[in-house]
Amino acid sequence: MSGLFGLFLITSAANILTPGLGVIMIIMIAAEYGWKRTLWGNLGVSLGIAFLFVLAVSGLGVIVQTSPLLYAAIKCLGAAYLFWMGIKTFRRAAIRVVASASTGQRLDDKPFDLFVKCFFLSATNPQPMVFAISLLPQFIDPTLPYVPQVSVMIVCYTLIVFLSLVFYALIASRARLFLSGPTGAKRINQVSGTVFCLIGLFVLYKAIVELLPFLP
Repeated sequence: MSGLFGLFLITSAANILTPGLGVIMIIMIAAEYGWKRTLWGNLGVSLGIAFLFVLAVSGLGVIVQTSPLLYAAIKCLGAAYLFWMGIKTFRRAAIRVVASASTGQRLDDKPFDLFVKCFFLSATNPQPMVFAISLLPQFIDPTLPYVPQVSVMIVCYTLIVFLSLVFYALIASRARLFLSGPTGAKRINQVSGTVFCLIGLFVLYKAIVELLPFLP
């Protein structure tokens, strides 16, 4: 699983570092109130995504164990999804992720209230679930136990989400001009989109190899 796991980490990082709703919210808070104020929000976003991942993979184990052909077909669909997401991410307009400090808004939420708000913001966004269904099957070794593999992946993905949010929060106040302008966000989109397409090529190759025994 080591090679597949390394590829999983690279793909996950490319996806997580692309600014989304959770990143935007955390950076807006950090830019105005400091990175320490975001820690409970970071935890909420991370656990919300972990919750969606658990829901997404709950039925994949049966497919892995009972239908190698269907499993390979799902990998092909996952590769197509990675291509689509890579092109979409590469071409996506830059998102200005740092809000102006002069908005006049105040953050009066208590830490737990901020955690709950960020958790529901993350848990009600279906994109992580779609990503999990498309992503995780590509890096599961069918010769190894399913539950330990996906458990490690979900824990690692959640940890990467949390650390990336801390990273964004730390640099928000020091890189306001870069993040609030089109150049910084555009570069992030282009790098992430390219990584998705490269991973998609690798996944498609592996899926075709697995499908060859079933072809006439």
